[in-house]
Amino acid sequence: MKPEPRRISSRRSLALSEEEQELSLYDRFQPEGSTGDGEAGLDLKEYWAVIVRHKFTIILFVVISLVASAIVTSLQTPVYRSSVKLQIDREAARVVNFEGVTPREAAYSFDFYETQYQLLRSRGLAKRVIEQLGLESSAQFRAKEKPSFFRKLKNFFSSPQESTAASGQDKAEGSSGLEGLLLANLTVTPVKNSRLVVVSYDSPNPQLAARVVNTLAKSFIDMTMERRFENSSYAKEFLSDRIKQVRANLEESERRLVEYASQREIVDLDSKQSILMQKLQALNARLTEVEAERIKAESSYQEMQASGARGFDRVSDSEVITTYKEKLADLEAEYQDKLNVYKPGYPAMKRLQDQIDGLKRKIAQETADLQSSVKSRYQAAVREQAMLQSRMADVKGQILELQRKSTDYQALKRDVETNRELYNGLLQRIKEVGVAAGVGSNNISIIDKGEVPGAAYKPDLKRNLQIALVIGLIGGIGLAFLFEHLDDTIKSSADVEKLTGLPMIGVVPEVRLQDEAESIALKTWVEPKSAIAEAYRSCRTALAFSSETGTPKVLHVASSIAGEGKTTSAISLALTYVQAGSNVLLVDCDLRNPSLHNELALSNELGLTNYLVGDHRPSEIIQTGVVDGLYVLTTGPLPPNPAELLDSNRMAEFLDIAAEKFDVVILDGPPVLGLADALILANMARASIMVVDAGVTRSGALKGSVQRLRQAHAHVLGVVLVKYGQGRSGYGYDYQYHYNYYSYDADESADHPRLAS
Repeated sequence: MKPEPRRISSRRSLALSEEEQELSLYDRFQPEGSTGDGEAGLDLKEYWAVIVRHKFTIILFVVISLVASAIVTSLQTPVYRSSVKLQIDREAARVVNFEGVTPREAAYSFDFYETQYQLLRSRGLAKRVIEQLGLESSAQFRAKEKPSFFRKLKNFFSSPQESTAASGQDKAEGSSGLEGLLLANLTVTPVKNSRLVVVSYDSPNPQLAARVVNTLAKSFIDMTMERRFENSSYAKEFLSDRIKQVRANLEESERRLVEYASQREIVDLDSKQSILMQKLQALNARLTEVEAERIKAESSYQEMQASGARGFDRVSDSEVITTYKEKLADLEAEYQDKLNVYKPGYPAMKRLQDQIDGLKRKIAQETADLQSSVKSRYQAAVREQAMLQSRMADVKGQILELQRKSTDYQALKRDVETNRELYNGLLQRIKEVGVAAGVGSNNISIIDKGEVPGAAYKPDLKRNLQIALVIGLIGGIGLAFLFEHLDDTIKSSADVEKLTGLPMIGVVPEVRLQDEAESIALKTWVEPKSAIAEAYRSCRTALAFSSETGTPKVLHVASSIAGEGKTTSAISLALTYVQAGSNVLLVDCDLRNPSLHNELALSNELGLTNYLVGDHRPSEIIQTGVVDGLYVLTTGPLPPNPAELLDSNRMAEFLDIAAEKFDVVILDGPPVLGLADALILANMARASIMVVDAGVTRSGALKGSVQRLRQAHAHVLGVVLVKYGQGRSGYGYDYQYHYNYYSYDADESADHPRLAS
């Protein structure tokens, strides 16, 4: 019997107005960064989401780091630091303008200060300080820092042989060990962009720290002065011996020069050679000019011979010849004009002819003169060039002869000059060294003496806590991302689409309940404008466009495991269809652990199992009264063979009848993994959807479930991602579904009546 449909116009108008916004609501709940092809990389928001999800892990790691740092700091021995500030100049203040023996450092010599820092850390200086303060017998100096808690643990667990070897090594150090101990606690810190350096010494005794650092600074200054005096003394002795040798060499070279000049009768070779060189330079310059003139004249001469008198440029460019030719042209023109009137024998015509002949003779004479001048100029240039070349060869010969004769003389003269310059330089230098050695100047001065520290330098609790905080944050965040990497649960729609290839039907957000007794399943009906109601209406719209025929008549709602929100999703989807004006039959097909009657507060004495065994008709077991338009069929008594009942012909007949009588039939089935029930229902239903709990459902479970459904030839439309938010475990609702599934091979629960097999 088909129940009377309940149509409410206001409900239809509300549904239509809501459906117009469902697609945008779906997009609003869609996780950011997801793409249609399932390839979504992590962005900054996802990194931040990982940190927020694991915030308690990060906080715990930070707290542990801070506590450990505080404990380690409290167990360490207080160490005091005293510091002295020195000014180190590249060279001492120059009282006299003489060079000392110590080399001067250039402004760009970057190794000078590094050398000074290494001298401050030298073992020789450390030994000098130890001897001056008598630290060989000082128990305070030999006292070491109190070992930390972790070092004590290491010594406790180390073998006796290792402990004995360490003790023997400490005893064998001796005096070198004292120097190493002093240098180990010494710190040299240059002050940036200055000539200052801070020398610090750390010790458990504050008075000893001040004494050591002040003595070290004074010893460093004294050692520098002593090194200067030692260098000056050695230099003076060396220069004295060298002067004696150079003086003897100078006298010998002068004697040999005088003897050679007397034998060769040489007076002054330099002036004569200079005069010859000047002549050679003048001849060379003149030869260059003459050669250029000769080349120019030769070019004109060759052009004249090649082109003839009429084609020669100088003939055509001559102003005199041009004037003669113009007059000749005028006379010839006049002669031709008069020839039309007079005969050639006429006297006037004869005079004109005589003038024309005279101009032609002048032009020929002028052309011959120009040709003669070009030839004469060329011949003169050739003769002058030959004379200059001959003269240059003569001067060069004189110079070469002079150089050949003066080679030995010049060598002897250079030897004398070299020895004289060396002797004068050494004599001047030994005087300067003597004066500079007597001036007690120093390039190192103490700016601030070391004082007895009033507070411990380390351990620095504040600094250690800051370091521990940074380490804790880095370690905590790293641990959070490690957990995130090891976590293979489904977290977003992109994960679903990438893993299964199924489209997203909808994303249901997190819902926080103020009262634990409140039903999340009925929230869609009680609060139709809530986020969860909008999300399920978006799912309804997606199902309406999932096929050409619209919403499937028989829809199977499944999940991989229990507790993922399958029943809540089935109820919420049914209520959204009721809100749209449809008659909906909601069937609880979980014959092992039903929960639909608990969510809707209905009786479960009669239900689906009663119909399947043939005891009752559908009209007797379908319940109403929850919401107008919603019809519910509970499971009834739990059978011992649920798979056989669901796979029976009665079940198929029931679904056919329900599809005819109701607008939509929704089947709330059992989990897919481990059971055959869900596969049977998926095969009988027109379509199936998977419910996935964000942050709870594991990738392997979802992939295996979808694979099982496809093997059963089920029509899987897509996936509904529920509990998407930042609640429990980073996702999910802040409530428990209380699915207490019993083991399928365990004893039957007494809470549900059973049918006889």
